[in-house]
Amino acid sequence: MQKLVIIVSLFIAFCSRAQLREQKVREVSVQAQRQDERRIELNSSKIDRKTIQELQPEDLGVLMQKFPGVALKSYGGLGGLKTFSVRSLGSQHTATVLDGFLLQNAQVGQLNLGQIPTNSIECVRLGTSNYQTLSPVSALFGGNELAITTFEGSTSFNSRKIRVSSKYGSFGQFDDYLAFQYAKEKIGITVHGKYRRAEGNYPFRLKVLNYTYDGIQKNNQLEELHSGATLFFRPNSMKQAIRLIYRNTFIDQGLPGATVLYNSYNKQYLNTTQQSFSADWTDKWGLAKVRYYGTYQNDKQIYTDSFYLNQAHLLRKVYKQNNGSLGFSISKNKFGELLTFYGGIEERYAQLNIGSQNSIVPERWQTYANAGLKVNEKKFLLDIRLGYQFVLERDSVGLSFNQRNLFAPALNLESREIGRINWKAGVFLASTSRLPSFNELYYSQVGNKQLKPEEAKQVVLSNGISKSFKKWFFTSKIQIYYNNITNKILAIPTKNLFVWSIQNIGTVHASGVDFVQSVQIQLNENWNTSLMANYSFQRSIDRSSSISPSYGHQIAYTPEHTANIDLSIYNRNSLFRLPNQTNDDKPVAHTILDNEKMDNFIFTYIPRGCELLDNVEEEQEEVNNISDNIIDCNYNFCNNLTKTDYIKSLCDLLYFDRFNN
Repeated sequence: MQKLVIIVSLFIAFCSRAQLREQKVREVSVQAQRQDERRIELNSSKIDRKTIQELQPEDLGVLMQKFPGVALKSYGGLGGLKTFSVRSLGSQHTATVLDGFLLQNAQVGQLNLGQIPTNSIECVRLGTSNYQTLSPVSALFGGNELAITTFEGSTSFNSRKIRVSSKYGSFGQFDDYLAFQYAKEKIGITVHGKYRRAEGNYPFRLKVLNYTYDGIQKNNQLEELHSGATLFFRPNSMKQAIRLIYRNTFIDQGLPGATVLYNSYNKQYLNTTQQSFSADWTDKWGLAKVRYYGTYQNDKQIYTDSFYLNQAHLLRKVYKQNNGSLGFSISKNKFGELLTFYGGIEERYAQLNIGSQNSIVPERWQTYANAGLKVNEKKFLLDIRLGYQFVLERDSVGLSFNQRNLFAPALNLESREIGRINWKAGVFLASTSRLPSFNELYYSQVGNKQLKPEEAKQVVLSNGISKSFKKWFFTSKIQIYYNNITNKILAIPTKNLFVWSIQNIGTVHASGVDFVQSVQIQLNENWNTSLMANYSFQRSIDRSSSISPSYGHQIAYTPEHTANIDLSIYNRNSLFRLPNQTNDDKPVAHTILDNEKMDNFIFTYIPRGCELLDNVEEEQEEVNNISDNIIDCNYNFCNNLTKTDYIKSLCDLLYFDRFNN
């Protein structure tokens, strides 16, 4: 029966058709892609909207697995917490920029990618280099930069655009998105909304020695609403647009807990409300460009547990967070585009209020300043910059101030394409740091007020080639890196497995290789195929103390091997794509069960979309069918983990019983 289901699913996926008025759209896009790929970007990778539509990821976390060197930590399926690390550097070392504004969460120090939808994303770019000299100043202090551009953040005058998508899946999932943009010569507005919900009663299997338990995990329900509006206008046609962006997010979800002694009557919920307002304007001063920007964000989280073991049988915690920033970036060209001077100043403020009596209300002020120079020569590109960060922190209990002075120098040197194979080489050097989050400093007995900033020194050597031959087009890129991380911040057991605390563990040496390969072949006049693959090897070794049990071993939750292979076959009207993602076993701090495993599953969903662009009747309707994990390898790296938060099925899941009855 299972083989029949797999064959039918693959057949439907292959036969899915897109109805396009312009029949040569697919062919034109391939040619444009080839022209872009001839210019290899050594220190960055990107995923455009076309690829996102083909992959249909449920959130940004799933999409991040397509980047080389990325290790995703997924604590659940639809709506579950998803964080990532790049080349053994935690996500706190990566600056996430949404439509030109830095996203920040001072409470936990990292973003939940599972709560960032992909319906509106136009492009995602990840790398170490400085893409735009007018980026937020604070974004240049991360070891990496994740730049996201969306439909809501775009400004297009004299146009009308409508974007609609609707997805339906098993376990009661609905995912609907609507956005509308209307603009005249000097002013325009964009409004958008997204609603998603799911029941999430996932089947699971728990194996302990010779005992096997098959059950349904409950309290997994999810309901979320994203909405907002963007107003953009310009004084005249020669000026850049002024943008005013408002976003609102509401999420209500259940927290199922672990499968070890799983209790289906758990009633733990997390309610999240987030509002943000951003504004920017880019002006010209002669040959210089100046961008003024500011953001304000208010977050509120309410955690409730109606089965808590206290007298009231209820636990309710309220966390309120305020973040704000003001700054400007400046860029000036000299001698045409041969030299570019850039810099800027930014001020950020963050505050956390736990909402209980006599609670700690930590505050943090950060001042960023940077200056850089780009040399755009015919044979090479040089980018050198120096950043300075002044940090002032206050603990409301003792009203004590803590000052920090941090520096962030960086250098990027790349050659131009050389020879017929368009060979290109480069080197990237940087020294960055990340501050402890409020949770790491102050959370209950786990927090540690004596934590030092985690510092990282990076060295990346890059090499790439691109070559076209008749109907073949070939690109290849390899990067070798070494990161020396000091004062690594980790949660470790201090007394026993039940008493943990946040500590600076000392020194970690991280080294590895990222390999990216792309091949495109035009089979005949109608059919094309492409193969995109990446492989990453990373060794992240604890070098703190020779008497430590973890000395000389891989850091917890960091896989040594990750790989991704996507095979596509398409013509003007049809597309068949076979994506594959794999990881090896991740070491963990301790293992309770050695044989916990989730069985195979196959999931299917059908998205539908319609798009009207620039007053042109260009309508597109797509039907997709996806079968996942048909070779039973997708979740093998989770065998030694003890929480189903790590091994729950993904969104849009259609589970087929494979309990070997």
